[in-house]
Amino acid sequence: MLRPIIFYFLILWQLTAIAALFCSDNNCKDCLDSVLSCRWCKRDAECHMPMAVLANDCKRSENIVEESHCDDKLSRYDPDLSMKMLLLSAAAYDPVDPQGCLDNSLPSAMLQLRIVVTRQCDSSGNECSGYVAVSHALKAIVVAFRGSLHSDQAFKVFLDTIIEPKESFLGGEVQYYWKRGFEELWSCMKKDVKTLVSDNPSYKVWVTGHSLGGAMASLASTWLVYYQIVSRKNLISYTFGMPRVGNYDYALEHDKLVNNSWRVVNYDDPVPHFPILLSPTVVILNNPYHHGVEAYYKVKATSPYSQHKECHDKPYNEDASCSFTTVPSLLDFETHKIYFSIPVGTFWKTKCLSSTRKKREATENSNKTSSKEFQFKYGVCSKYRYTNRTYVQVAKSYRSTASKLIGNLHFFLLLLTFIST
Repeated sequence: MLRPIIFYFLILWQLTAIAALFCSDNNCKDCLDSVLSCRWCKRDAECHMPMAVLANDCKRSENIVEESHCDDKLSRYDPDLSMKMLLLSAAAYDPVDPQGCLDNSLPSAMLQLRIVVTRQCDSSGNECSGYVAVSHALKAIVVAFRGSLHSDQAFKVFLDTIIEPKESFLGGEVQYYWKRGFEELWSCMKKDVKTLVSDNPSYKVWVTGHSLGGAMASLASTWLVYYQIVSRKNLISYTFGMPRVGNYDYALEHDKLVNNSWRVVNYDDPVPHFPILLSPTVVILNNPYHHGVEAYYKVKATSPYSQHKECHDKPYNEDASCSFTTVPSLLDFETHKIYFSIPVGTFWKTKCLSSTRKKREATENSNKTSSKEFQFKYGVCSKYRYTNRTYVQVAKSYRSTASKLIGNLHFFLLLLTFIST
């Protein structure tokens, strides 16, 4: 009984050894010219044969299979950039004055808020929100998404994720709530993002978010590269306390498109474990699965320089030596709410406030920058532009000006035809 099995593995081992001879080049370009569709791994600077999973230090998305990617840099987790991204994520929670929050938390970046979009994103009337900004000082375009606003929305997210089936998204499937929130916001945000990228083609595009915002940031970063709005080398994504966004196919698609993507996990934060994957070594049918790469903090992350590691071990993206080694904290959610000593969802209420804003809010009962300004309006993109320290609502219907002109022209031609007859 055992002899056929042993014989099979011996033959397989011999074939693997022979095939490896054809994938032994010591540089990227020669490796890709091999007859066996070899791939180059920058982590170990070696040429590997297809399906050589155990010997290859690179995950599937990191394998270079096109010569045009030979000069791509290997991404590394950057604690300084991570701190900036977290502050950008925190500003997305500010319903009153996100520009003021950006000015106060990242003054040297000189960020210019372009739009804020707030829209209803579920059947219970809860809202999702995001903004677009640009920093000419950092040569960066920022796309940031807000997480759940309160416990009622968090419960709705949980319920929909359990009940609603996943939906198709760019080569994979993703959770219903993340996709709906993303699509509601993105229909209003993408035009401004495209314009900024077109006007500043050399700028990096930073996509970020916390919790639910992280899930929508994942979809936005995948979308931008998939539709070639942003090049693979120019997009950087950092998310914080992000849940599993989709299935295994989506994870592979994201990794293939977004080379510099980091999921920051604060010690025993329970949200990155949701929806549940019972074992990182088993992918069954359409189970949820994280995309890469986890940046795992082995202790409570009081700063971006707290003890952490890049999780590149196997299974890829669900590294069994990282957050899987810690029992999630399901009682207080402190490690989800606070990253790098920043209370992400409430930062705008405290340290993000400038002295001028505190004084203004203490003396004015109502003004143009009140939280009422950010209410969803059905059938329009509820957008807010920041000009001269004031938010001005720009409510545009989905029907563009161009389509209106075409419609009017069509009516005029019909009228001429009727008159002429």
